[in-house]
Amino acid sequence: MTLVAILVPMVALCVVARGVGFLLPAGVVTALAMLMDGLTPVQEAGATLALLFAALPPFFLTRYQHDATHERTGAAVPFFALALMVLLLLACNHAGSTVFPAGLCTMVAGLVAVVCRQSMVWQWAGLLTCIEGVLLSAVLGHQPVVLGVAALAGAVVLLLGGMCIHRIMPRVVPVRAAGQRGRRTEQPGGGAGA
Repeated sequence: MTLVAILVPMVALCVVARGVGFLLPAGVVTALAMLMDGLTPVQEAGATLALLFAALPPFFLTRYQHDATHERTGAAVPFFALALMVLLLLACNHAGSTVFPAGLCTMVAGLVAVVCRQSMVWQWAGLLTCIEGVLLSAVLGHQPVVLGVAALAGAVVLLLGGMCIHRIMPRVVPVRAAGQRGRRTEQPGGGAGA
């Protein structure tokens, strides 16, 4: 197992601790972990999907105002995810597995974010982190059927999460447009008064 695959759960913990801002680095590290052992079609498809699911939400959220007032969970959530990862590693060692379960640890981190965070944006990031873990497990296990199911689930999560955020969160663009309209109406009046 490469060092990059071991880094994937650590970056997933950053998503749990800091939200959607670390989703893109998580996707990049996951894609690199998938491509380290070769360039088979399954690995290339998994890396492409990992980058797609990680890059679209932060880009989409730039159109909306940031609202962190709904998130009131304490700082213990990332440590809870880390404790579950350690238990998972101990269980794998007890079962005699010699492979580092990077995908399973990433899924655990995503599920902790979904369960322990209140804000919808954090939960969206947690679901996508969980899907990143499923993609990584499918690629490392050479399971194209699981990869296809994870791709479908990721597309559904992207679509539904984007629709919910579009309905609930205030947009940045209308605020700018209203300010520009106000300036345009002031300019003709100022010119007529002079």
